[in-house]
Amino acid sequence: MGPARLALALALAALLSVAPPATAQDLRGHGGPVRALAAEGGRILSGGLDTRAIRWEGDTPAQIVRGHTGAVTAVLPLPGGFATGGQDGQVILWANDTPDPVSRRAAHDAPVAALAALPDGIASAGWDGRIVLPDGTAFEAHQGQATGLVATPDGLASIGTDLRLRFWQGARLVASVDLASPPAALVADGAGVIVAGADGVLRRATPDGIGAERALSDRPLPVVALAAGNGLLAASSVSGEVWVIEAADLTLRARIETGQGAVWAVAFAQGNLLSAGNDGIIRRWTPEGTPLGPGSATADSPTDTSRGARVWRACAVCHSLGPDDGNRAGPTLHGIFGRPIASAPGYAYSGAIKALDIIWTEETVAALFEFGPEAYTPGSRMPEQRLPAPEDRRALIDFLRENGG
Repeated sequence: MGPARLALALALAALLSVAPPATAQDLRGHGGPVRALAAEGGRILSGGLDTRAIRWEGDTPAQIVRGHTGAVTAVLPLPGGFATGGQDGQVILWANDTPDPVSRRAAHDAPVAALAALPDGIASAGWDGRIVLPDGTAFEAHQGQATGLVATPDGLASIGTDLRLRFWQGARLVASVDLASPPAALVADGAGVIVAGADGVLRRATPDGIGAERALSDRPLPVVALAAGNGLLAASSVSGEVWVIEAADLTLRARIETGQGAVWAVAFAQGNLLSAGNDGIIRRWTPEGTPLGPGSATADSPTDTSRGARVWRACAVCHSLGPDDGNRAGPTLHGIFGRPIASAPGYAYSGAIKALDIIWTEETVAALFEFGPEAYTPGSRMPEQRLPAPEDRRALIDFLRENGG
C-alpha cells in the first residue's frame, strides 16, 4: 500500500468509525490516528499521524517527542529509551525524559515499516524494499515494499508486497518462503514467525515453509497488525475488529468489536491488551475482550460532571492543576493566567516555545484551542487538539479559573 493509498484508507476509516465503548479505559494524547504501538512492562510507546511519539508510564504520558516530519510509523522499546521510525524514512533514537534526539539516521527513501532490536543495535525495514542493519549496511530485501521486520534467534525475518517471507543472517538470505496473500503484519514465534495480511489468515512459518494456518473470520478481513505476549496473539483489522488467539494452536480466544474504526496497532501490556487506531485513542482490554474501566485521566475531577470538567479530562492526561501536583508530560497549569509562556518552573520546554511572546490570559488560552497548537504555538510538543465550539472553550476557561488556574 503506497502513501496515497494509505492516506485514502485512513480517510475512509475515519468516515466509518463509530462511537467507542463508554466503559473502555482511554489513553488520550494523540491528535489523530495512532499508527504504532509497543509495550514493555508498565511502559507503553505510541506513535501517530500527528508526528508525535508518546512514552506512557501506566496511564500517564511521561514523555512526548516530535522528531519526524511525517507520521510516526514504528516504535521500539530500548533499555533507557526507545526508537521511532517515520513516514519521512528516518530512524530516531531517544533517551527517556530527554526532549532532544540522541541520534537520527536517514535510513530509507520511503516510510519506515518496522524496527527490530538486534544485539548490536537497531535494524529497520522500509517501503523502499530495503533493510538497514545497525552498522548502516543497506540491502534490497524485497521487490516492492517491505511491510514487516522482526528479530529471530538467528537474525531477522521480513515480509513484503512481493509475497515473500524471508529469513536473514545479517545481509545474507537464508530462506525465502512464498506467501498466498499480501502480508502486512509479522511477529516472532519461537524459531519461526506468525504472518498475516490481506486474506485475514494467520500462518505459522519457519525457513522450511508454511505450517499451521487459521482463518480469523468467515469473510476475508485484512489484518494490519499483530502482537504477541503471555502465550497469546492479537490481530487487528481495518474493520475495527481485534482477535485474541492462543499462540500454541492458533485457536480463537476472543473477538472484540472495538468501535475505533480501523485498528492500526495492538500490543500486550501487563497482562492486558491494547488497541489503537483511527480514533486517536489507546484502549485497554482484558484478554477475554472486556473493556477496562476509566483510568487516571479523570482523577483530577472524578465527581465533577460540568461541561468544563468534561473538557478538562482530555487536558488532565498531560497537565496537573493542583498546587502541589507539579509537571507531568506537560507543564502544570496551576496559576496559568497571567503567566508568560514557557515559564513553569522545572519543565523542559522546547526552544521554539521559549522564543514565543505570549502571556496566558483567557483570550490567549481560548485562541490556543480555537486554532490548535500547530498554528498558535508552532514547535510545541503538545498533541494537536482543538475546541471548535466557543461554548467548550468558555467552559474550560471557567473550570481553570475555579480550580487553580
